[in-house]
Amino acid sequence: MARLPYVMESGVANPDLKSLYDEISRVQGSVLNLYRILGNQPAALRAFMTMSRYVRHQSPLRPQLRELAVLVTATVLEVDYERVHHLAAARKAGIPEPKLRDIPTWRTSTLYAPVERAVMAYADQVARSRRVDDATVAEVLLYLPAPQLIDLAITVGWYHLCAALILPLGVDIEEGLSAP
Repeated sequence: MARLPYVMESGVANPDLKSLYDEISRVQGSVLNLYRILGNQPAALRAFMTMSRYVRHQSPLRPQLRELAVLVTATVLEVDYERVHHLAAARKAGIPEPKLRDIPTWRTSTLYAPVERAVMAYADQVARSRRVDDATVAEVLLYLPAPQLIDLAITVGWYHLCAALILPLGVDIEEGLSAP
């Protein structure tokens, strides 16, 4: 249950927030509850959306790898809100259903390519300990150049920030969606 009110799109008096909600709707398709709760502080929401835009739309990290990293992070951190939204994003990115079903048991699954396994191992280690061992970094660097390792680190870190917002603020999964 949300610990602050959701600032709904209808009746927004603040012109900056109205403009931001319009922009979010154009780019994302809708204003989600996470954005509505952050709407209690429009300047923070604007800053949040700037980084979100980079992670989700401007980073050269392949969308399939990004979504696998996000889903592993959300699974380990037990953030159903992110899992719901990123299962949909992963499908849109072209990740097949069997791979999505195997996220919780990715270590023993035979469905993932070596680069996917390396990215997932990175995300898993960070989610469990906020650290990554040298072997995992070396494995990632076999498949991704250094700038994409940075983007992977930013992506995983970004979804840790999201978890640190969603869980304490009690952001609800939008009506009509359900936890996996």
